[in-house]
Amino acid sequence: MKVLIATDGSKHAIAALESFLAHLPWFRETPAIELVHVHLPIPYGRAAAWAGKEAVDRYYSEESDEALKPASEVLAKHGVAFHPVKLVGDPGHEIVRHAHASGCDLVAMGTHGHTAMANLVMGSVATKVIAASKIPVLLLK
Repeated sequence: MKVLIATDGSKHAIAALESFLAHLPWFRETPAIELVHVHLPIPYGRAAAWAGKEAVDRYYSEESDEALKPASEVLAKHGVAFHPVKLVGDPGHEIVRHAHASGCDLVAMGTHGHTAMANLVMGSVATKVIAASKIPVLLLK
């Protein structure tokens, strides 16, 4: 089994990861983990023209490394192997796209605990993933 675990580096994402790891006995074997961070795109045309493509790519990579670091440390502490993935784009769309493209069987992610009304007004990555994914989505708090 292959599981995509989405993280933004927040305390909510780490709590969700800890919850997921506490339930590893649910699985017959430890699943293969794709640890995914999606960086929102910056106004690329202007930034690339000013700073250069290499600088923008380096920025995305460094920011993603920082967001992946807390979850990477938790997984390492639990002795769980994982594959880190850095993406750029709309987080909901990119999580679903990558899960399908890499053959994941489950998407696991945290929520920030917004109410349904707040999701209607401001949207939510978890809501977008649930709406777009054909793969089961496990939401954890």
